[in-house]
Amino acid sequence: MMNDYTKIRELKKVLRSNGQAYLNGKPVSYLLSRWRDTYEYVDGITVKFVPLNPKYPANVVMYINLDAELVGMAAEEIERYPAFFEDYLLRYYSVLFEELSEKYTANNKLERLLSKIQCQKPDCRILRRSGMLYNKEAHTFVLKLFVLFPTGAGVSILGERISRMITDILKIVEEGSTFFDKAELRARLSVYKKQMALRAYCLEKGYVAFVADESILPRKGDSEEPLETAVPFLSPERLRVTIPMEDGTVLTGMGIPRGITVITGAGFSGKTTLLEAIEAGIYNHVPGDGREFVVAEQSLAVTNAEDGRYVANEDISMFFSEIPFQDIRNFTTKHASGSISQAANIIEAIGGGSRLLTIDEDKSATNFMIRDELMRRIVKNEVIIPFMDRIRSIAEQKGISTILVIGGSGEYLKIADTVILMHQYVASDVAEEVKALGLTVCEEEKPNDTEISVSERRALLTGEGTKSLLLQTVCTEDSKKVICGEYSVDMTAVSSLKTNEQLHSLAWVLRKVLSKEEESEEMLRAIGEEYEGRLFAELENEQMTSNPVYRGWWFDEIRKEEILMCMNRARGICFTTKP
Repeated sequence: MMNDYTKIRELKKVLRSNGQAYLNGKPVSYLLSRWRDTYEYVDGITVKFVPLNPKYPANVVMYINLDAELVGMAAEEIERYPAFFEDYLLRYYSVLFEELSEKYTANNKLERLLSKIQCQKPDCRILRRSGMLYNKEAHTFVLKLFVLFPTGAGVSILGERISRMITDILKIVEEGSTFFDKAELRARLSVYKKQMALRAYCLEKGYVAFVADESILPRKGDSEEPLETAVPFLSPERLRVTIPMEDGTVLTGMGIPRGITVITGAGFSGKTTLLEAIEAGIYNHVPGDGREFVVAEQSLAVTNAEDGRYVANEDISMFFSEIPFQDIRNFTTKHASGSISQAANIIEAIGGGSRLLTIDEDKSATNFMIRDELMRRIVKNEVIIPFMDRIRSIAEQKGISTILVIGGSGEYLKIADTVILMHQYVASDVAEEVKALGLTVCEEEKPNDTEISVSERRALLTGEGTKSLLLQTVCTEDSKKVICGEYSVDMTAVSSLKTNEQLHSLAWVLRKVLSKEEESEEMLRAIGEEYEGRLFAELENEQMTSNPVYRGWWFDEIRKEEILMCMNRARGICFTTKP
């Protein structure tokens, strides 16, 4: 942060004296000369104005720096849990600024006084967002707002209105830092600490997922809000785990151990609801969500079928003995079938280091998932090697667990370590009952000595001309895409991506990767690990940089797994593979 500040009252005085007249005021371009400095509002709060486009200096980003001491929490606590404090403050201020923006939004287009204040609005997950970031070096929280200041007829400054708008914005920040509920902050922090302790416990004890008793798993319609009339979750006795917390309380719930887990039951019994809650458990959730203490292995990968997926230079020999006119060790298609897309998703997840795969039978390719004994007798020359034949070897050789929702075939019950039966959203452990049935696998399904190996994939990168490529994201109800010049990525089927801001993060990574010049070949997994945390490290100092490419976007945290999915699906990138 700069050491020399200009007082904000001097800026407001200049604006009021030079820009009050509707027609005779200074031109809008005059604002550019006023946005050069960092302004001090009161002790501990400063602001910097950065135009989104020099041609429209009334459309700016406001970076408001809030001294972390004003939060009233120990520096060690903030540094240990930055994501929590960023999330809490952003939620608090987003509500206040939404109300203020409504006050300043004028609908009378004839007056051309349209103004706007935009603050990033969090969803139910607790993760890092660029709308509020903690800068450890400066020990400040940086609030990022998009502001459109009112101008007269689009060419002159309405200085009095702009001055009042700046005053109202900074007053909210000042009063908010003084009056927000510290008791509520500490209570929510206590929940967050339990979530982190729960994750550490599951990792240590070998649980790939945990669902706490009394959790509310069903959602209201297509929203992320909990369904008020839902049946609270209750763990089966044989799977119940009791976990002590540091504050003396305990958490009880269902612990899913490593291995192969099958969730089964009749239609509309809650199978998919349970699986989707587990899949959402890669992130912590806010109190009141109902899934506060539902957690999962954070490298979890959803590996369903994805008809039409782009697959490039993939070694799919793990699941295919041959494909006519194609090299299965260097397979490429612009429009993959269900079986090929699901095989590619699993292979890429394994190669990317995922420790937990999830599969929903309803979203899978049947011919890829199973091949029963009768079909094996009749069809002798099948080229697809079903996942059923590989799942045990994947678990034993790679240590990768799988959770499957199965409702139409009992094949996977034969090899399951854990079987959860859902009935009217009530879970029961029926593994012993299934075992007592004496189910056996046929000879072809038995694990063999085939080594489960995934080829190392390297992206062929040139670093030529990509820095100037047009960058776009598309996020609609039916489509999620990232576009960088001639490179495009369809992420529609990736369920872990919930917001357009996460697509922005992927676009940032894609452009960075495509612009790499130090190496023409880089191992794909290393790319994910390299860029997973770099985005927010750079954004913490965004206001001090001159690069405007991403300043008009907000960003949400993404995992290495999403980065790898993005790179693997990028149309235009070629790969090499080595066994």
